[in-house]
Amino acid sequence: MAKPVIAAIALLGLLASQATAAADAVVQRASVSPKSGFTDSVDGVQVEFRIAASAPADVTIRVIGSGDEVRRIEVPGVQPGVDRTVRWDGLTNGGVPVADGNYHLFVGIAGGGEREAGEVTLHGHFFPVRGPHGTRGPVGEFNAPRDGGRRHKGFDVTAACGTPLAAARAGTVIERKFDRRLDGNYVVIRGLGERRQYLYAHMIHPSPFHTGDQVHIGQIVGNVGHTGNARTVGCHLHFEIHLQGRPIDPKPYLRAWDRFS
Repeated sequence: MAKPVIAAIALLGLLASQATAAADAVVQRASVSPKSGFTDSVDGVQVEFRIAASAPADVTIRVIGSGDEVRRIEVPGVQPGVDRTVRWDGLTNGGVPVADGNYHLFVGIAGGGEREAGEVTLHGHFFPVRGPHGTRGPVGEFNAPRDGGRRHKGFDVTAACGTPLAAARAGTVIERKFDRRLDGNYVVIRGLGERRQYLYAHMIHPSPFHTGDQVHIGQIVGNVGHTGNARTVGCHLHFEIHLQGRPIDPKPYLRAWDRFS
């Protein structure tokens, strides 16, 4: 009977030490940067924290939006007294981008409560033309008439040739081709967690991304050019948005994204 008694005493001692460790565990500090950003960007939202405890402890980061928990990140075995940084990609527990809005992040430690790290404002779209830009006027508007009875399926943003073009939404490249007659060098990205596709046309060179590649929001997918039928009208981005396979007017979206990108 001695061995079971010894084992029980050892177990009680272990539980007691764990209870003591939990009792003195606390999140010493926690912060969030940047204060505003974009969902599924390369850098993401950085949560920095430090815990105090008598032994390594498990930490939970919770993201709250509109009163609901949208993401939970478990960080096991965090060493006390050491600064840690954890990246939140702006995605929900289900792997889709969160809705535009404000989010509060909390860092909690097992048995030691939690501390608010801060608030971040996130947007799910990004203005694609990364330099001085303008428009072509009525001729570049959505649904403007074209030769042969065609209608313009996108919106034209003028900029100097070579101006970088960023991904307006995180997603997957579904097409990358050269169309001599119309679009020149173009790439199409299917938006992450939505039913939209984004087309960037007339690029000066083929996109560095290929079919099947995953793209983060804000990554450079090409450069403004005048390939295809833009060779006679000058450098610009022809940008299209397709919703469930049908083109929609990109202008109001581009204007909105330009205000916060």
